[in-house]
Amino acid sequence: MTDTSLIFSGGPKPTTATLAAARAIDKVDLIIAADSGLHSADQLGLKVDLVIGDFDSVDETALARATTRGAQTIRHSHDKDFTDLHSAVQYAADRGSKRIVVVTGGGGRLDHQLGVVATLFDPRLRTIKVEALWNDSHLFALQGPTEVSFNTKIGASIGLQSFSDKSEGISTKGLRWPLKDESLTNHETRGVSNEAVSEEVSVSIQTGRLLIINQYGATS
Repeated sequence: MTDTSLIFSGGPKPTTATLAAARAIDKVDLIIAADSGLHSADQLGLKVDLVIGDFDSVDETALARATTRGAQTIRHSHDKDFTDLHSAVQYAADRGSKRIVVVTGGGGRLDHQLGVVATLFDPRLRTIKVEALWNDSHLFALQGPTEVSFNTKIGASIGLQSFSDKSEGISTKGLRWPLKDESLTNHETRGVSNEAVSEEVSVSIQTGRLLIINQYGATS
């Protein structure tokens, strides 16, 4: 059983703030690099357990060095029906991870960025705590029924966006405009630019899929 898996996404390099947040995570049991995500792990001096992907962007010297240090590799065909990050997340889920944290620079192209978010809502992750560190934001992907509490800065922008037709039974604590057993649909923008009034915020949901964006580097 794996408690926490840390996954470095390929694509654009994560910001310094993102890498610092990744470094601060305690007790990581499994470190996975999705293709060129290996470079970000190397930047932090971390020893990866697995490098996975089609290896179209990872530096071959870095890959050889990782395997010498004991990293496993899984190479996929370039003609595949899923992203390297998605395969990494699925691997972590199959290893019984209780918490998965994705470290990403955002994916570059818009379709890649949307793909990062879509990956976080894979139905197989329903019972897993799924998060992403993305620039100055900490993302949480909730699939109800579940809840999450997280630390932030007073005045930080907190966004709530439904990623199902309707997310129901949403309740919050620590926000300027609280929700109490309310619903959001996937076309609504009512959850955009809420504001933290406490250093701890909690969100619960009964049904549906809800993305929480804790933009701790910016204020509303």
